[in-house]
Order: sequence, then C-alpha cells, then structure tokens
Amino acid sequence: MDMLTLLIVLMGVVTLLWIVASYTEIEKLKITVYGAGNKKEVIQPVGEVETALSRVGEAFKNVGHAWEVTFAGRIQKLDESKIYYLAHPCTTGGKSIKENKLREEFLYQRIINENPGIRIIRPLQIIPEGMAHEEAMRRCFNMLDAAHAIILPMGWNQSNGCTQEHNRAEEKDIEKIYLSTN
Repeated sequence: MDMLTLLIVLMGVVTLLWIVASYTEIEKLKITVYGAGNKKEVIQPVGEVETALSRVGEAFKNVGHAWEVTFAGRIQKLDESKIYYLAHPCTTGGKSIKENKLREEFLYQRIINENPGIRIIRPLQIIPEGMAHEEAMRRCFNMLDAAHAIILPMGWNQSNGCTQEHNRAEEKDIEKIYLSTN
C-alpha cells in the first residue's frame, strides 16, 4: 500500500470515529437539553434561544456532515406576525413516537433559533399518545385552521397524517412552507 492510499484510509477511519463520537454526543445533548418531559403549550412564543444543540448544529453545518437531522442550508425567514403549524410524522418512517417527538423538538429548536419571536403550533407535543387517529386528526385540523401557514419537513409525504394536513391546507388555502431540511 502506498503512502497516499494509507493516508486516505487513515483519514476515512478518523472521520468515521468523529461521526460516531458526534452522534453519541448529540444523543447525550438531546437528553440534557430537552429531558423526558413534554411541552403542553399550544402556541409557543419564543425569544432568542441558544442551546447546546444549536451550537452543535452550526458545527455540523460548517463541516458539511449529513446526520439524520440535516443541518445543510438555512430555514427561510418566517414572518413574526403569523402563526405557524409545524407538521411532523408521529408513527411513520420506522421510528417510534418518542423518536419522532425528539426529531420534531430538534427541528422546532432549529426553526426558532433561526427565527426568534415566531409563534408555532406543535400538534405532536399537544395531542395525547394513544388517541384514535380520527380524533387526533380532527384536533390537528382545528389547530391548523387557526394557523396562517403550515411547515412541512422533509418526508412529510410519507406520513398519512402529514398528507392529510397538507390536503387540509390546500382546501383552506393555508400557506405551505416545504423545508428541504429535517
């Protein structure tokens, strides 16, 4: 093996170790920052939020790493005078409700870090687990109807509930924001 090949292999191993260590650290940070409790507020006005996860997110964005929650690109500027409805899968994508709630929380933090002062309705944090799908969607539609816009993350179209919310937004002529990040 020549020196160049050895160097490339060594760089690959170091990068892989860094990715594994970073993933482990992010999992620890999620528990530290968010804990196990659920937030019950329907609309959450927020100020400037700076968390350990946002700093990790910036670090990942700077090195171009693609983790399961993508940091590439910025979330568009949102209007503080509007109320946004954050759609997110609950039981779709091979993930548990707990995993989807963590992903939604992480996305929410990213959105408010880039758009301080906005108001977001978060049905995934509001609707009780175990509720019948029809009743949950009825409640989601009521909240969506109160919003000016719906935020749809990557993969929304693979979720039955998110697809129904998207269709409701179409019917009610509610603005749709499609994120290219999750």
